[in-house]
Amino acid sequence: MKIVVFGATGGTGAKLVERGLAAGHHVVAVARRPEAVDTHHERLVVVKGDVLVLETVRAAVRGADVVISAIGPADNKRPGTLVSAGVANIIDACAAEGVKRFVFESGIMVGTGRGLSLPMRIGLALFRWRHSELCDDKRKAEAAIRQSGLDWVIVRPPTLVHEPARGGYRVGIDLDLNLQKTLPHSDVAELLVRLAEETTRKSEVLDVGY
Repeated sequence: MKIVVFGATGGTGAKLVERGLAAGHHVVAVARRPEAVDTHHERLVVVKGDVLVLETVRAAVRGADVVISAIGPADNKRPGTLVSAGVANIIDACAAEGVKRFVFESGIMVGTGRGLSLPMRIGLALFRWRHSELCDDKRKAEAAIRQSGLDWVIVRPPTLVHEPARGGYRVGIDLDLNLQKTLPHSDVAELLVRLAEETTRKSEVLDVGY
């Protein structure tokens, strides 16, 4: 399988590249600064691209079986429209190049918290208030994905950390998660690659955490 990774130099993106290769796939890592991609492998192609420039996005996804997005702003308090605009370009590029499968890393903040305990819902509401612009931008991105006609899966992790994989996380809809427990980038990357492979799963929004 040929997997294209956007956000390949970020916390999750770098682990996505490693995990995709470890699973035996051909991986295209898209980065504004290709030299920042540390991994080297015979099945890895690193390309210069910017999710805000449609032409480079189209070139990157050409011939792909699945696209995974782990894009995010450098500053969560000043996110701009990177996520929503980038996702719009990815959707357009996939449609133009005939790529059907799209897996998107979003965030638990975008959900309603329906399955959470009352203390966790209060904490989630506070987090959304502190990062309202980022939440709004990710909501716009999710809305565009839902309307895209692609075979999509949206994954909403909690706060992510640079730690070794722990495993044992739960995945599902409206889970009762403990949002005080962080999730390693390595674990969410493993899940995203697995969802890229499970092509029968589509039009699902999944919470992940502990």
